[in-house]
Amino acid sequence: MRSFFISDNTAIEDTTDGDLAIVAMGGELDYEASPQLRARLVGAIKAGGRRLVLDLSDVTFIDSTAIGVLAGTVARLDEAGGGSLAVVSTNDKVLQIFEITGLDSVISLHSSREEAVSAFSLAG
Repeated sequence: MRSFFISDNTAIEDTTDGDLAIVAMGGELDYEASPQLRARLVGAIKAGGRRLVLDLSDVTFIDSTAIGVLAGTVARLDEAGGGSLAVVSTNDKVLQIFEITGLDSVISLHSSREEAVSAFSLAG
């Protein structure tokens, strides 16, 4: 049985410039989950998110469809005037997909949500 979830507490975080959004997901990110993933990330960008943290700590699988959504999100951020996407994951299989596809060169990978948020703060 497959599973997928998006955290209900997804929102633009209260920061000094109000552009940090954190989205947490879990389960399997595949072709069935990708439309929800896309909708949530596009919604965060439309709401003003320019620094997006995608917490995939509870993701066990990611396929090419979801990878395409993430690549598209990077492009949308560029079109919206710039921004960055950071991904949180410690799952070796998930991280390997980022390396194989080369997305690890355009999306920063972190081992915790705090580390990702801190990296945005340091990049300032």
